[in-house]
Amino acid sequence: MPALNLNSILVGGPCKLLDNGNAIYFEDGVKLTPHPTWRQIPSDVGGDLDDVLVDLVWKITGRPKSVWNAAYRASLLPDAYTNWPVSGARFCGPANRAVSIIGADSNGFDFPRACLTKMPTVFGGVGRPLYGEVEYTAFIADGAQVTDANAFYSVNNTAWTQNDYPAAHQETLCTGAWAGVPDWDTVFAEGGFKLAHELRVSPVRQGNLTVDYRLTSYRAMISFIPQAPTVSDLLAALALQGIAGAPAGSFGIGSRRSATANDFSFSGPGLSVTVKSAAVNHGVFCFDNRLNRIGEIGMITALAQPGTRLVLA
Repeated sequence: MPALNLNSILVGGPCKLLDNGNAIYFEDGVKLTPHPTWRQIPSDVGGDLDDVLVDLVWKITGRPKSVWNAAYRASLLPDAYTNWPVSGARFCGPANRAVSIIGADSNGFDFPRACLTKMPTVFGGVGRPLYGEVEYTAFIADGAQVTDANAFYSVNNTAWTQNDYPAAHQETLCTGAWAGVPDWDTVFAEGGFKLAHELRVSPVRQGNLTVDYRLTSYRAMISFIPQAPTVSDLLAALALQGIAGAPAGSFGIGSRRSATANDFSFSGPGLSVTVKSAAVNHGVFCFDNRLNRIGEIGMITALAQPGTRLVLA
């Protein structure tokens, strides 16, 4: 049996992420993963014997620290992703955009061209972290050759400092309100409120290389288990069949979701989230001796024409 060599064990450690210079800390670690695309090289004689690398991006994932301030919101929930007037904008654009992983052991990575490609969910309540997982994608740098030693990344030995570590922690009881809708003015949620994102993108390629993503669609979504509205209130919000006295065409088959949409907000001390023009997109009625009659409901942006979708403060 060979002698043990404990110096060969690579001990890891935490990090922070610099998003175009803005420091983001995390709750439970960060993962950096290459995502190569390989094409099998066929052979009539030997079958599939080998592969050739034809595309590559790197993904950075993790759950950010529960900090609700302007700097974190600008990096993790950028207005350019949610409130654009015309679709089709590129995430990175024509220029390089730096993202770095700074390791506590002074070992990390610099990515010359990277950007946020998955916004985190946002939780309004107590008992859970504020954010869900976030994702950054790193592409080949503008001006690089595919064979360059720093085409996608370079290793850094940046000295660790944590003078920018945020002391704040956001976790507070929230209430909701559906503006102008009777019986929805103060809504308590069993288990809190969750903001999620219906973000659709398409790849931008040069040759066969993915060099960016293009934003094609965004809608904001909120889900929660309400405690205040009645069964009748939720039936009216679902708008799945006609209601006596309602304007013709505003409810039932053939109606638009936007016909019953209003701004829905949840807020607590130091936190406010408003989904503009929100309408109910799912709901459930529970007949169970352990549950309330109304189970989880969901709301989604429903716009009659392009406009603001999400307001954060």
